Amino acid sequence: MLSFQLRKLVRSVHTITTFPKNILVQHDLTKYFKDKISISGPITVAEYMRESLKMYYNSRKVFGSDGDFITSPEISQLYGEMLMLWLLSMWEKAGCPSPINIIELGPGTGVMMMDMLRMLKQTQYNALDLSIHMVETSKKCSLEQANKLCCSELLKDMSNNFYQCGTTSEKYGMKKIFWYKSIDDIPRNTFSLIVAQEFFDALPIHKFRKINDEWREILIDIENDSSGKFRYVLSKTYTATSNLISTIDYYKCSNFKNETEIEVGLDGAIVMQKLSDRIIMDGGIFLCIDYGQDKPITDSFRAFSGHQQVNPLHNPGTVDLTADVDFCRLKNVAGADILSFGPIVQTTFLKNLMIDLRYKNLLALTKNETESTSLTFGYNQLMEMGKQFKIMGMIPATMSRILNKFPVFGFS
Repeated sequence: MLSFQLRKLVRSVHTITTFPKNILVQHDLTKYFKDKISISGPITVAEYMRESLKMYYNSRKVFGSDGDFITSPEISQLYGEMLMLWLLSMWEKAGCPSPINIIELGPGTGVMMMDMLRMLKQTQYNALDLSIHMVETSKKCSLEQANKLCCSELLKDMSNNFYQCGTTSEKYGMKKIFWYKSIDDIPRNTFSLIVAQEFFDALPIHKFRKINDEWREILIDIENDSSGKFRYVLSKTYTATSNLISTIDYYKCSNFKNETEIEVGLDGAIVMQKLSDRIIMDGGIFLCIDYGQDKPITDSFRAFSGHQQVNPLHNPGTVDLTADVDFCRLKNVAGADILSFGPIVQTTFLKNLMIDLRYKNLLALTKNETESTSLTFGYNQLMEMGKQFKIMGMIPATMSRILNKFPVFGFS
């Protein structure tokens, strides 16, 4: 379990860095950061990233060809369909428990959930007692998701744990769907199928450098010259987070060479602990799809604007900020009561699930050349783009005996 110290630290960071409402209205993060640095000194990369993304996702269109980036679900319906088939196969291995929560962390435009539910409706399991639960902090994004998925007028109710709810349209199974600010708010004691598509890469990270066998935090300051640009600086002394990671075995200094830089996702570790607890106590299956590596991350913090990589310290609040995911650390946090699979390359995973067969079946159903061309283009793009992503699966360790008889497919 994560220490009380870590939980307390992350909660305090969220509290300290919350912006006054007038700052959010001004949309002037650059000025806010500069004023804060001038008054209290350099800020952490995590603070910079958290507040920049908060404004970014609430103030502009970020997904799709006219946004800053395109995700796999926007490219082809095949993607969400194959993920749902894998989740259902694992649910069958778990003994087909009912009812079910389908949970998506950071649902983007809602397209992936559309494709997953469309596939579900084509199976014998559409009549299952299940509900949809979306963890989305952006009101703008949640409305876009609801417009795609729901057939009824949304109910907005802040007296409950959810902040809006509705019913999916007939083609998506007429299922109840709820939106939450945090995974903590989703009801417990129900088996869950959980998906996180490019979710962890958008969570804040801290940067550190090993100096004289100690971790020193890399912070963000202002250039000394007249440009007023942001720059990285090394903390002159210990910080709360550098002290903290020195107590975590995974980041033990002796495992790294001097001058090594690493990125540490404290927020991601907290989320992973909550997910693993839910899976262990209530039962569940988890799929994580993201940029990343199965080892500590060094220097991956970057920004995108208009589908181009740009300087992450320029124009905060107007560009997408991201950092690679340390899958090994997520598995480390999940603990011994969780069985993990992967990560493996997304393209390999989809091939193992026989996406080619699904593609050929759909191609045979196309009505004209326009449809077939569009389907083929999406398939090819998905396979090419998938080389950049990795997929990791998690289940309760209590399922290990079942897997001896019915092995997991997709990851081998």
